[in-house]
Amino acid sequence: MTRSFIQLWTRAEFEVWKSAPNSPLIYAASNQFKQRGITKGDHLFIVACFADALHLMGCLKVEFGTLNAVEAKNLLPKGAHTWANDYVFHDRSLNTRMRFDLHVPVSVLTSFRFADGTNPKFKGDGSEFKPDPQTFRGVRELSSNTAINLAKLLDGKVSPKNEVTSVEPEKIRALSIRQPYAERILRGDKKIEYRTWPTTHRGKIYIYAAKTPVLLPGHEDPLDPLKLPRGVLVGTVEIVDCKKGEKYFEWALRNPVRFDPPRTFNAFPQAGYFYPFGKP
Repeated sequence: MTRSFIQLWTRAEFEVWKSAPNSPLIYAASNQFKQRGITKGDHLFIVACFADALHLMGCLKVEFGTLNAVEAKNLLPKGAHTWANDYVFHDRSLNTRMRFDLHVPVSVLTSFRFADGTNPKFKGDGSEFKPDPQTFRGVRELSSNTAINLAKLLDGKVSPKNEVTSVEPEKIRALSIRQPYAERILRGDKKIEYRTWPTTHRGKIYIYAAKTPVLLPGHEDPLDPLKLPRGVLVGTVEIVDCKKGEKYFEWALRNPVRFDPPRTFNAFPQAGYFYPFGKP
């Protein structure tokens, strides 16, 4: 089965390749390709993360690999150094030029998932979704949906400019949820929110971890709510559906994203929906 991976290149590497006009994507080197099980037919997305943006440079479809330094020597461009243990080479039938103008938009970042189900971390208060370079270090396998989104971006089927400007994090509403339920949503354990009232809203909302935790009999949880963030925005999640259950309305939740650190605000929180940064 074909798999997809992401490899982080440094800003220095980004600038070196950018200075070479029409740079072709020929190969990639690492000490982790063999360990990750990368083989012929797999895809490797090349990125760099700096200036508060994730730069998508290209996608390598593996034709030769994983090769060691000796095996790769005759295939490397003239003057290339064999500094790594593992090498993979791009399918020679695909003439792919590297990109240096392509930022991964907010909508793709917020739905970004690695193969193990985890999502990237963001710097600062999380309101602008500034990707943390530490998230992308090394070589990591991607979820199939994330690989599809990145491929569409490279193919021009997603407009980075339009998608970035269409998202206004300051104007979305928040939902007050007690701990440890807010934490369970962020971990992906809690995919249904039970309410006595229905919602017609679909899309992203802030998760506000209420100051009052759940400490009632029958609500035991191994997570100690008193040790979890409270009174702050801890992340976002998407509401994708709402239906009537036997006792409560069931709100279906998808794509949680954690704020690290949590974000504060000045508005007065309410028990249901509220706008922490003002209405649109």
